[in-house]
Amino acid sequence: MTFELKLTASHLRPIHYSPYQYEIWNICKELRDEGYTFPYIANWLNSNGYKTVRGKTFRNPHVHSILKKKRIADDRMKKRDAPQLENMNIKIVKKPI
Repeated sequence: MTFELKLTASHLRPIHYSPYQYEIWNICKELRDEGYTFPYIANWLNSNGYKTVRGKTFRNPHVHSILKKKRIADDRMKKRDAPQLENMNIKIVKKPI
């Protein structure tokens, strides 16, 4: 007997941040939780010598994107979809003894 099974699980694709990316995200989150706006956070990062991962200066869309993408990744990791079974086929093969 043989069978084929396709299993899908959404939480098995982790996102990996460098220590610098995690530091930037942490600063953005703390300042945003304190009620600061995206332009203020971008200006704060630039004033304190931080650059984007690609070496550019921060703008408010960068800050928004950093916080949004991390939130989406965290939500995906917390979400536990029920495993889905697809294309399950069973074949019975008779072999002479």
